[in-house]
Amino acid sequence: MNKASLVEQALHLRQVEKLSCRQIAAALGIGYKRVRRILHAANAAKPLPKKSLLEDYRHVIEQWYQQYPRLKATQVYERLNSYGYSGSYMSVVRASRRYRRQKPQAYHPLVFLPGEEAQVDWFFFNHPRLGKVAGFLYVLAYSRYAWGIFYPRTTFEFFLAGHLECFHHIGGLAHRQRYDNLKSVVLRRSPAMEYNPQFLDFARFFGFSIHVCNPFRGNEKGRVERIIRDIRVFLDGDSFADLADLNRKFHLWLAKRNVTLHRATGKTPRELLLQERLLAMPAQAYLPRRVEPAVISKTALVAFDNNTYSVPTSCASKAVNVVALPERIEIWFAGSRVACHQRCFGKKQSIQNPLHAEKILERTSDPFKMQRIFALICRMEPVFARFVDAQDSEENRISAAYQIFTLLCAYSKTMVMSAVRELLAQSCVNAKALLSLLQLPQPQSPQSLWPRDTRLLTLNYQERSLSDYDPHRNNLETT
Repeated sequence: MNKASLVEQALHLRQVEKLSCRQIAAALGIGYKRVRRILHAANAAKPLPKKSLLEDYRHVIEQWYQQYPRLKATQVYERLNSYGYSGSYMSVVRASRRYRRQKPQAYHPLVFLPGEEAQVDWFFFNHPRLGKVAGFLYVLAYSRYAWGIFYPRTTFEFFLAGHLECFHHIGGLAHRQRYDNLKSVVLRRSPAMEYNPQFLDFARFFGFSIHVCNPFRGNEKGRVERIIRDIRVFLDGDSFADLADLNRKFHLWLAKRNVTLHRATGKTPRELLLQERLLAMPAQAYLPRRVEPAVISKTALVAFDNNTYSVPTSCASKAVNVVALPERIEIWFAGSRVACHQRCFGKKQSIQNPLHAEKILERTSDPFKMQRIFALICRMEPVFARFVDAQDSEENRISAAYQIFTLLCAYSKTMVMSAVRELLAQSCVNAKALLSLLQLPQPQSPQSLWPRDTRLLTLNYQERSLSDYDPHRNNLETT
């Protein structure tokens, strides 16, 4: 087979039969790389470009822009529709971009008084182990002093916790805070500005005013935007073991930046921080929290943030309030806290306290009761699961789980976990040792004292009159 015939057959199999390069090589009995060279030389490996719907209108678009240089893409799109154009608006935007002149934008320099304003913003970082984490950044507009912290979420309670972290580090707060249009601050802008009522309570507590930027006007908070660009360079150039290591290195980087000479002020942010006239912190502490209503399921579980948390079985099917804090979840019913759990940031996890099912376990049969307690204890804490799994038989594992359950009824969870950790550190997994380790000394009654001669206990004596001790009293009575 000559070369011209081979090329034609390869092109036919590629363009008409739609075969791959390996299939063409097998059909023609030639090498894969030779097929690639043939197709590349004939430019057949790439699909033929399709003719754009705007191709017939390009000369008209060019004439319009010669006559009206400031035409908008929407105006061009409307004109083309009258000519029978059936393509998309984005195609018109891309085609007219070379003709449209960008309007030059000029901004007035923003000048701030000491302590007048702080700019606040979130930014995100894809952590290789933790996934997507959120960075909270707080920048004083006058001194450019910056501080922040990373969190696993951007929900309202972490938004407040970020403020408190920065307030305590700086030792005060600015008179006005500037924000984007995030839902933690603004619920809606039209027809009227509506702020988040929980954030208004936070601002009223600390006494600062709220300033919201106009939509798509990032220049209004350029102080914080500029630092975020520098932070991204720092994040891309370092590695982090976990969230705590990320925050530790981030704080070291911020501390170094705050003592570096600033190009605009000619001084370090640390020096200018001393000139800031900040609002003082209130004497009373503010607890960052987010309150959401919820309904307990029939299985005594409440759903929150893609996870479920247990409550006492007496609260099943009742309406409660879930109070979300950065480190724990509290469930409140009728003004009282009925459950408290360590917060879980996973998904589709069930966090349960075995004591919440104590009443319903009393009504169940003994075999099912023991199996249920075993499952609850193993899911409650990893340290409990390790202690139970270390037993040498299934019967001992169930017994150890029940032993932990009974100890939780008498002692606090922290005390029981501490005792279990101590036994595991000593390579001891005996349930009796756990009981003896937690057994507190019982108070002993004091011993009674008895005389050697017990007849002294039966002595009787005749009481004397008071007049024997006060002879003047007797004279007064006779007179």
